[in-house]
Amino acid sequence: MKFDTTTKQSGFLRLKFASDQSGVFEGYGAIYGNVDSYGDMIMPGAFAKSLAAHKAAGTLPVMLWGHDSSRPIGRWLEVREDSFGLFVRGQCNLETTAGKDAQAHIANGDVTGMSIGYRLPDGGWHRDEGVTKLTEIDLKEVSVVAIPANDRARVTSKADLVDLLIKTGLPRAAASKVAAGGFSALSQNLHTDDELVKAALVAVNASLKNLERNTR
Repeated sequence: MKFDTTTKQSGFLRLKFASDQSGVFEGYGAIYGNVDSYGDMIMPGAFAKSLAAHKAAGTLPVMLWGHDSSRPIGRWLEVREDSFGLFVRGQCNLETTAGKDAQAHIANGDVTGMSIGYRLPDGGWHRDEGVTKLTEIDLKEVSVVAIPANDRARVTSKADLVDLLIKTGLPRAAASKVAAGGFSALSQNLHTDDELVKAALVAVNASLKNLERNTR
């Protein structure tokens, strides 16, 4: 089985625009261990070979709007795998109309989905209990999309992220730090507020499990 160019709408945006509205944002183009509407599941490490090939060639996947090859909206600054999925950080090209429009839609939460376009090499998949598990993906592009197949896999704003973390037990001060600077921002408290950090780490772990459940 081999696809030409296939799309998976299985990621979400995490808004992180700079104060000068530089157009920088980040999110996940794909999530591991989640059966999508096509009956496929992307496995950890599926992008390793492709990302290594991009690195060797000095390239990165293309950033598109809705998988439209005639409508690039900027460029990806970072694409890597982590334990959750395919993490991406990019910047809209604000010198173009498409880039400005994309930045405006993302910043206002009008569009919150992400999706990947790829080719599936021979041997890059196998069937297991009715699910097609993708183990090797030749990644071509990562798009911002309006309607992701995984409708619950999205964080629309920093405010929403703060609320989500608070609901799982994270103190508001720590939740605000996470929303503003990522989980690593909590390390700034390690020498000043051990109790807050202990509570934060427990809540963060619960938050991650909650997010993972919500993407299935």
